[in-house]
Amino acid sequence: MTRATAYQQFRDRLLSGELQPGQFVTQKELAQLAGVPIGTAREAIQKLEHEALLKVHPQRGIQVADVTTKFIREAFGLREALEVQGVRNFASGDFGIEIDMLLAATRDVLEDARANPTADTLERAVEVDWDMHDRIIGSLNNDLLNETYQINATRLRLIKVSNRFSPDRALTALAEHLDILELCKAQEAEGAAKALSHHIHTAMTRALQGQ
Repeated sequence: MTRATAYQQFRDRLLSGELQPGQFVTQKELAQLAGVPIGTAREAIQKLEHEALLKVHPQRGIQVADVTTKFIREAFGLREALEVQGVRNFASGDFGIEIDMLLAATRDVLEDARANPTADTLERAVEVDWDMHDRIIGSLNNDLLNETYQINATRLRLIKVSNRFSPDRALTALAEHLDILELCKAQEAEGAAKALSHHIHTAMTRALQGQ
């Protein structure tokens, strides 16, 4: 198994809740959990530590990133810095087809989730939620910026794992997405930037409150 595969295994364990924020584990335990040799695990651990998802403490073991107030504020602060820049570009550029596609997908999943809020429907709602954010960043066509965004997206997902999942929260977030996308469709770049900034601050406040 390659380091990249081991990294993905560890990341999946983090986001599944098998590894809890702040939990201490040994290198051997991590290797066994991912089903990889110690050497491969060590390389993946180094990458995860570089991304601030793990912290290696000499004599104490390896700690999963703890979702502290500082961690939450920094992750959402970075998200705002990246995505507000991105949404201005998304709103003012030639992205009409993508915007229409996102609007249609968001409306469809909102209608389904409100009528029949099953686990599968809510999972699709989360996927549609992330798709908008991913496409906003993708519109910048900047590989380094996208890499930073993807690393931070994992931190944001870890924050969500540590908080209680609320179907109402997911639906409210998607309703806010519709407002942002309508502003993008109208090419109101500053309006879209303000709406997205408000959306991110609302999400951060909920995360800080453990919601």
